[in-house]
Amino acid sequence: MEYRGYRAAVEFDDSSNVLHGRVINSGPYPIATFEATDTTQLREEFHRSIDEYLAWCEEDGVEPKQPFSGKLNVRLGSELHAAIAAAAAARGTSINSWIVDAVRERTRSPYRTDSD
Repeated sequence: MEYRGYRAAVEFDDSSNVLHGRVINSGPYPIATFEATDTTQLREEFHRSIDEYLAWCEEDGVEPKQPFSGKLNVRLGSELHAAIAAAAAARGTSINSWIVDAVRERTRSPYRTDSD
C-alpha cells in the first residue's frame, strides 16, 4: 500500500485474524504501525496513521521523516529503491546490508565492507 509517498508492508496474524501493517520506507524505524481485521479498515488505519504522524510533526515543529527519495550513492529509481527496502525489511536487515549482500552474491565477491 502507498499513501502520501509512504509505503506499508502488511503481515497476517493467523492466530488472531489480524492484519498488521508498518511503514517501511521512512528509515530504520517505522514511523507508523497499524492493524485491522479487513483490508478496507487496514487502508483507513494506514491513512489515519500517516495523517496523525504528519499532524504531530507539524504541531511539534518536527521535520517528518520523508519517504525514500530513490537515490543512494547510485541512482536506483524510486520503484527499485522501494523494492529493495521491502526485501530488506522482509529479511529483517538494513537496506545497506541487503545491497551489500546482493552485490556480493551477484559478483560472488568474498570481500567484506567496513559496515560488515
